Amino acid sequence: MRIQKSSIILDDNYRNVLVKDFAKNYTGVDNLQCPEKIVQVMNDVFNICNQAEEYLYLICMTCRCKPISFFEVSHGTHNSSLAGGREILIRALLCGATNIILVHNHPSGVAEPSREDVQLTKKIKDLSDVVGITFSDHIIIGREGYYSFNEKNIGV
Repeated sequence: MRIQKSSIILDDNYRNVLVKDFAKNYTGVDNLQCPEKIVQVMNDVFNICNQAEEYLYLICMTCRCKPISFFEVSHGTHNSSLAGGREILIRALLCGATNIILVHNHPSGVAEPSREDVQLTKKIKDLSDVVGITFSDHIIIGREGYYSFNEKNIGV
């Protein structure tokens, strides 16, 4: 599987432009259809479970769960990270995603969702429905495991 990390910059006309930060081959996983594989990739490639602050990533995928690009949407403090629907969806639309997953870490090590995590999940689900993008999951990663909203049937 090819892992590509991308970001968004503004061009000379203040329009959002997709920029490839890096790409690398990743063996052992060929799609991202289950949370365990997503957690494995996020830990192996981005070392997310060992970060001292919260990071929110967006994984943009095809309809067959093949990754198109990974985006760092937000980098926050030890217990919070800001994320807006516009910032998430613009990345998904620019790279042509038909399927998205949010992933963020809890530096405390405990992967239970906060009230804000639940609210963000519902908000992004509603917004992605409007533009016709499948919101597959929101996964929280801690040192002691992970929490998948999809597995718990909450919000997605």
